[in-house]
Amino acid sequence: MNRVQRSPDRRQVDALEYLHTLGGAVMSSDWTTGAGRHTKARTVPPFCERITRAQLRRGKLPKRITAIFAQHPRCQSVIAITDMRTARRYLREFGRLPDTD
Repeated sequence: MNRVQRSPDRRQVDALEYLHTLGGAVMSSDWTTGAGRHTKARTVPPFCERITRAQLRRGKLPKRITAIFAQHPRCQSVIAITDMRTARRYLREFGRLPDTD
């Protein structure tokens, strides 16, 4: 069954842009909103995934992801852009990245 891919809305593009400016990957504990008892996890933007430490052992991942696990040994998961090419194309389309022409 073919899934129709919707283009992301403004909030998703904002989240994708923020994640891109942070280097494309952050610890899941940094990807939250609120404070104290009222803390919630943010939604994962399009073209991104939550990657666990178990997935790190299974396959080859980009350096931006493995570096976070290396710097933070107790970190259990990372929110990272997994489809960087498509993410950059959408950010350019929405005017968030300069054209590289």
